[in-house]
Amino acid sequence: MPFRYGKPLLSSFLIALPFAAPSAQAQDFTDESRFEIRLSGFNSDSSIRLAGNGVATQGESSGSAEGAGTLDIGDRWRPRGEVSFRMTPRQTLRLSHYDLRRDRSWGFEGNWIDPGSIFDEVEPPGGPVEVPSVELTGRTHFKLTSLNYDYALIDTPTFEWGLGIGLTQASLNIRATGSSSGTAELSPEWSEVDWGRTKRAPGLNTRMNWMPAPRWRTELQGQYFDTRWGNFVEERGHFERLGLSMEYLVTSHVAVHAGYDWFRLKLADDYSASFDMPDETDLGTVYVTGTLSGQLKVHGPTVGITFRF
Repeated sequence: MPFRYGKPLLSSFLIALPFAAPSAQAQDFTDESRFEIRLSGFNSDSSIRLAGNGVATQGESSGSAEGAGTLDIGDRWRPRGEVSFRMTPRQTLRLSHYDLRRDRSWGFEGNWIDPGSIFDEVEPPGGPVEVPSVELTGRTHFKLTSLNYDYALIDTPTFEWGLGIGLTQASLNIRATGSSSGTAELSPEWSEVDWGRTKRAPGLNTRMNWMPAPRWRTELQGQYFDTRWGNFVEERGHFERLGLSMEYLVTSHVAVHAGYDWFRLKLADDYSASFDMPDETDLGTVYVTGTLSGQLKVHGPTVGITFRF
């Protein structure tokens, strides 16, 4: 299947553009079109990065710890769509939609580990602990829809630059099942999680179009919003996106395009907790405070077709 090789496919696509219709009586991109519909395949590569730091305090003693890890969700071709309506020569409404879905499985074979200690001067009782093997299967479904308005501050026959505002809606649904084999001291377990959330937030956007030749157009789009601007999530964070595409006009109403899209959602939240240590340690209650952060990053090439009316 050619879709498994995003970069070679993208390179071949770009090389073939000028030869797609050499004799077509095409208009150029400076000719007005009120509607544009862009249908694309997006070979999105996704990852989730989690990080945390904290300080544990007991009486006058304290200890700190931090850690981070990245979970590669993998890449897959998914549909992407965009519709734009030019209300006036300088004003445009643009609706874009992403639909990302992943199915992954993870496994841990189990092992014997030494739990260590929270404080250097205190040794935990007993020896290494047996950890059971674990199997996890999950599906992540992420949908991102944005409606943006922009006004062209610069509008020339070969270059446009616009700024605007918009509204972004994100839907995230996670389904996961997990099971553990159990050990001599732990019974086997099985659990299922089904969690979903749909939220919205206003944002800012910018767009630049450059027409270096009559049939060619290069477009750069950018979006940004802060999670505190709407009801997106309670955690602190922000969303940012950049998209670059190059289009070749085959006929007056049809163009082919290829490009690259990248977006990232970063979240962080403070936490506090307390727990009682075993009596034999003489530690009593330990208080923990810190910050947890997460990052969803999606990027990859896009190829598709554009209709102009």
